[in-house]
Amino acid sequence: MRARWTAVAVVLLCGVLAGCQIAVRGSAGVSAADQQKADRLSEQRDAVLGALEALDRAPALEFDTTVKDASGKPIGLGYRITRDGDGFGALPFEGHIVQVTEPAGELYLSADADYWKSHGLEEDSAQFGTGWVHTVGTELPMDPAKRLAPDQLAAGLRKSLSSLNQTADPVKRKLDDGTEVYQLGGGLGDLQVTTAKPYRLVSFAPALLDPLGGAKLGTGFQVKALTGDALKKFHTDFVATVGGLGTPFDGLAQSSVVVTNDRLDCQDFVGSCTATVDVTNSVVGNGPGATPTVHITLTIEISADALGSKTCTTQGDAAADATLTMSCSVKFTLPNRTASYQVLAKPTAVGEVHVPVDVNAVKAKLTQSFAALGG
Repeated sequence: MRARWTAVAVVLLCGVLAGCQIAVRGSAGVSAADQQKADRLSEQRDAVLGALEALDRAPALEFDTTVKDASGKPIGLGYRITRDGDGFGALPFEGHIVQVTEPAGELYLSADADYWKSHGLEEDSAQFGTGWVHTVGTELPMDPAKRLAPDQLAAGLRKSLSSLNQTADPVKRKLDDGTEVYQLGGGLGDLQVTTAKPYRLVSFAPALLDPLGGAKLGTGFQVKALTGDALKKFHTDFVATVGGLGTPFDGLAQSSVVVTNDRLDCQDFVGSCTATVDVTNSVVGNGPGATPTVHITLTIEISADALGSKTCTTQGDAAADATLTMSCSVKFTLPNRTASYQVLAKPTAVGEVHVPVDVNAVKAKLTQSFAALGG
């Protein structure tokens, strides 16, 4: 009996000792290699967070990217924006180069006819492709003011960090100018920040901000903060761009025109005839509080038996939902004999909705905004 109890005691003792040995092995800590990797990941995390904090404080940013034209030639594009969302430059929207000007909360685009066709504006594409078009940010894949302003960009990239691989051993790259960066990758694209203080964002994939809309802006933008003289030049260039807006088309409104009260006056023995009509327009789709104008082009074909036909054209501007009286004249060559002719006039009119820009008011707002930023 005693021997049996002793055997049991030995087994229990061994079990206790074995358990102690396992506990000791498990508390030995991470390996030196694992600790070094953890330290590198911590340094990378500090660099990313530091770069985004610096981005938050930037008064303005410049974005640069390269695209290829139809012949495959690389073209550099640049866009500058303040922390207030005021910006202008060129962006690659869905494979098209689009000029964007967004001052004081208003958005204007300039693009070729193919861009407007791709957005379902077949009828207006020809005229829209000739100048600036006033529209809203929701019509774009990604509104620059809402996504690229410094604080908005920083917030968007913070949300995207979970899509980046932050557990793999950090990858460092040397840029052409010798700057060393961390390059974090993921399914939506890459993010680059400097490895040395002061940390700053170097580049990012726009899909990080919006997997669908951002992807339509290409694969990546280079980023740099604008301060001092660069910020002042931004202001000067912006003012010049606003001065060149003219009277943009309204990209959201449509107009219809009706010709009424046509009158024809021909001078005896002279051969000149003048047609006068009233053109009434109707505008739909313009935004609340908007005061668009309708640019009307009137074409009148005036014809007479034995004299042939001639066409005259005139243009004018009218307030929305108003009537404009318009006239144009032609002159026939009369034969050297006394005769009478029946003269007919066929008028047609088309209307384009435009949005007047108070350039001086916009410039004043920009001056106030840039002064607060130091530019």
